[in-house]
Parts: sequence; structure tokens; C-alpha cells
Amino acid sequence: MENNFRDFAINTIDELGLSDYEVAKLTGIKSSSISRWRTGKTTPRKNSLRHLAQLAGRQIKISKTDSGLSVDWVAEGQDTLVPYIPLQNIRQTVKVYTWTQAGSKDFFRRNGSISQKPVHALKGIPDIEDPLAYSIIIDEERNALIDPYTRYGDVMIMSPAASVKNGDHVVARLVDGRVISRKIQFSDDNLFFTRHAGGAADFSVKAQAVSFYHKVVYIRKR
Repeated sequence: MENNFRDFAINTIDELGLSDYEVAKLTGIKSSSISRWRTGKTTPRKNSLRHLAQLAGRQIKISKTDSGLSVDWVAEGQDTLVPYIPLQNIRQTVKVYTWTQAGSKDFFRRNGSISQKPVHALKGIPDIEDPLAYSIIIDEERNALIDPYTRYGDVMIMSPAASVKNGDHVVARLVDGRVISRKIQFSDDNLFFTRHAGGAADFSVKAQAVSFYHKVVYIRKR
């Protein structure tokens, strides 16, 4: 079965203007794997394509064709890729926003960055190696979209630069404006969200219905 995964991956890396080493550091993909893609020895897996798409700040769709599988960008009205800010080993004070702010229409920009001012700053948290990291405090007692592992008063720290794989806890922004906190699972062009790792999905959407998802890298319990 043929696919365009290799060409798509290489073109994405080249258009981002990053070295193979930088891509490996940002996504968790082995640099040796990228080298094998370039020489044609191997073909990227679907999960690697998703990591590259996350790095580019865009969504992909994988569809079946007569000859095999094809991957392409989901149309977002953007003609060019926006280079991602490389990770830096820095100490920073992560700003805290509330869940209700995160649910407001203009809290997140189209690319997933935040447009509003934080409520306050966290102190004494582990070092987060992502200059775009942010946090949200749960300020709702009952919300069906919040994983029950977190509760009122908990603070979730998100890293937009962290690569996301099956079973990771994420905060996702849906196209319709809803914000969801769940474990994520990928299956072709579908995203499944579960309350617990390994549990049955209680919420699912097409990839095109998700604006972005950011990995939860740390939770400060109330």
C-alpha cells in the first residue's frame, strides 16, 4: 500500500526551517528516524505525522485513496506554515488563567497562543522547558468536559511544545469553542477522549473539529 507520508513529512520539516536535530528535540521523534525518511529507507508512521503537525501548529487529515493512504493539511485559511519557537532551557514563572477564561471566545488565538492577561503567577513549580507554557486553574465545581482526576482548585500546566501520544492528558480546544480536559487517543482521522487511561472513550470528534491540543505536563493539586 502506497502513501505520501514520507514526502509530506520531509516537506513539512523543510518548510518549518528547522534542522532535523531541532525537530527531533521538539517532537521526540528520533533524529535517526528522520535520516531514514530522507534516504527513503523508512516511511513515517501516523503518530510521527501528528507530532510534525503539532509542531507546525496545524491539523492533518489522513484519507484512503485507490493506491493507499494520503495525508494532507486540514484547510484553515492559512497558506504558509508558521515556524515554531524552539525550546530553550530556561527558568520561568508560569502564568495562571482560569478555566472560565479559557472557555471565553477570544481567550485562545487561532494558533493556540493566549490573548488575555493572566490572573496571577505560580511560584515553586518544576522547571518547564517551554517558553510558551501556561496554566489553567479549575474554577468550576461540575463540568462534564473536565477529567474527574482534576477538581475545583487544581492547576494544570500545559506545554504546547510537548509532543502528544496516545494516553496523554491534554487540554483541547474544539472549533465550537468548548475546552476539554481528557486522556487522548488517536485513530486515523478521529480523536477519542477518555476519563482514564485505557478506559472506554466517552467523547469523540473528528480531527477537523479540534483547533489544537496541548499536553498537561504537571498538575498542582488543591
